[in-house]
Amino acid sequence: MKPEHLESLLLDRALGELSPAVADLLEAHLARDPEAARRAADFDVTVGAARQALHSTPAVAPPPFDRARFERAGSGNRLIGRRTELLRLAACLAVGLGAGWLLRQPEPISLHATRVAVVHPPVNSSTTPFWSISRFAPETLPLARETQP
Repeated sequence: MKPEHLESLLLDRALGELSPAVADLLEAHLARDPEAARRAADFDVTVGAARQALHSTPAVAPPPFDRARFERAGSGNRLIGRRTELLRLAACLAVGLGAGWLLRQPEPISLHATRVAVVHPPVNSSTTPFWSISRFAPETLPLARETQP
């Protein structure tokens, strides 16, 4: 018999889940194989101990819950708890902002002046999108503008 099949059969036998015909065949196998009989005895002891642990009553009953004492203990520390949480939040913000400031990328310095030309196309109300800036004040926008930084 394969060991994986024997393990499941022994567990089912210890739990009392085998049919009578299968139980008789397993008993015959256990009579011929002393190693399997030892494993069956181990399963019986383990399942018996588990059943005893599940069905036993606790030795000492827990004391009744004192709700008033619990509420008194929690109400005194509420202000301290909020203050502590605010200090933790402030510390996290300080660390985050400090790390962001220290790890920021420096802006490159340009030694050359650059010229930018902005050219606006003529306004055609039929092809201009509704939310276009040129639709709101077309007369104020120059056709071309040069800027120097």
